[in-house]
Amino acid sequence: MASSFDSLPTPVDGSAAPLRSPRWNPIARLVRDRRGIAIATSALLLLAVATRVWTAVWDQGLVWPDEIYQTLEQAHRFAFGRGIIPWEFRDGARSWVYPGMIGLVWKAAAALGVKSGLGLVQLAKLIMGALSVGGVWAGMRLARKLGGERAELVAALFGALCPLLVIFGSRCSTEAASAPLVVFAALLLEVTPLRRRAAFAGALMACTVLFRYQNGLLAAGFFVLLCARRRWTHALSYLGGALLVASLGGGVDWVTWGSPFRPLVVYVKFNVIDKGAERWGTSPFPFFSEHLATSIGLSYSLMLLGFGVAVRKARGLVLVVLVFVLVHSAIPHKELRFITPIVPLGLSLAAVGLTQLFDGLRRGSRPTYALCLVCGAQMAWQLKAPTLGDLGYGTDSQVVWHANEDYYRATIAAAAAPDLCGISYVDNARAWTGGYTYLHRAVPVFFDTEPRNLAAANYLVGGHEEKLPPAWHALDAYGEYTLWRRDGACGPTPVDWTLNML
Repeated sequence: MASSFDSLPTPVDGSAAPLRSPRWNPIARLVRDRRGIAIATSALLLLAVATRVWTAVWDQGLVWPDEIYQTLEQAHRFAFGRGIIPWEFRDGARSWVYPGMIGLVWKAAAALGVKSGLGLVQLAKLIMGALSVGGVWAGMRLARKLGGERAELVAALFGALCPLLVIFGSRCSTEAASAPLVVFAALLLEVTPLRRRAAFAGALMACTVLFRYQNGLLAAGFFVLLCARRRWTHALSYLGGALLVASLGGGVDWVTWGSPFRPLVVYVKFNVIDKGAERWGTSPFPFFSEHLATSIGLSYSLMLLGFGVAVRKARGLVLVVLVFVLVHSAIPHKELRFITPIVPLGLSLAAVGLTQLFDGLRRGSRPTYALCLVCGAQMAWQLKAPTLGDLGYGTDSQVVWHANEDYYRATIAAAAAPDLCGISYVDNARAWTGGYTYLHRAVPVFFDTEPRNLAAANYLVGGHEEKLPPAWHALDAYGEYTLWRRDGACGPTPVDWTLNML
């Protein structure tokens, strides 16, 4: 019986033919590469889950008060009837769509037994973290569609470890909520064209506009992109989906503010006509580029290079992202979170460009894997101790993790006290106190040490050396602050007590 080796070619000199090592078989290598890439991308997606869970559960720090007062505090008002009212929700400059969504979740959670403010906040942040991971997945799929499997791997790395996404990913801001929806809409428009996918993409983009009106730039950009590609039926479907969701948002405005799209009118008047946002500071044109570099680190240069190269594969998407950043750069008042909606999409495009660049080399896969190792290590190191200054919030060297958390830790302790009948916050601006979001108790909240207010409160969060009447004594210290308690019952709440922020 002939051996299987009989079919091997025999040299002319009669010697046995040398066996080829399987590692040099290009088909075998391709199979191993695909399996390895699939394992690596799955591992990176799990890493993205882990980082978002950590920030949602164990980090209750605050970068900027809008994370509380524009979203969670208003969700608490909607769900439980109490919450401090900032001017935007007093004068009607914001839509109730996003805080209303959180409020509905909280109503359901309370019905199922979630009783503490901390538990409600962690739930909301875990949902935001899940959305952020969904954005990472969508960015991976978009990179695979545009640039292949290695582009998907690089996009997974960028999405899992990009400091900006990890820091803001689980925070309850409208920008963070918009980011995964934007990249998912881009994915829907790039996959096999179907009208229902275009309609869904339009619905998602309209939702992001209701979250944050500046996202209208992105929604319009995607529509123009469809028209430029002469995908007329998909453009109409996209527009139809967007108009449907916009109409629902207008209905919410009608119910909550008395007229459709009133928040948009008030918002434009305050920010564009009256330039009211500039009272919170202005920044030079290159602010976003500078602080993307300081927050991400050295990997930002490679990302920028890849984003530029991606113009060959996805010119339209690159242009949409670029216009969004340039318009925001021209607006005087800037915060790094303002451009969070385009970060997952931008990272996906950067991954496509870098992979395309390396594919021009003799062995494109090896530089790609080396890039993953170097960028992964650098961004992981950057995540160890990013500062508020890195994000552009002044020159503060305070580490982002657990920043400004002391007030909330003291509030959580006070909320657990069965005898709590009123609480006052001092030694800090009231916008940084968290309001009812972490307190979650139906008691009056004050922001001073006026005798009549202290008489209506029996707990106080303030400095370690706070000058209080003799009846008050310190319970516990929480970083820079102390939780104080007064013996005895609370007096009546003053008649002019208000929940207005100002």
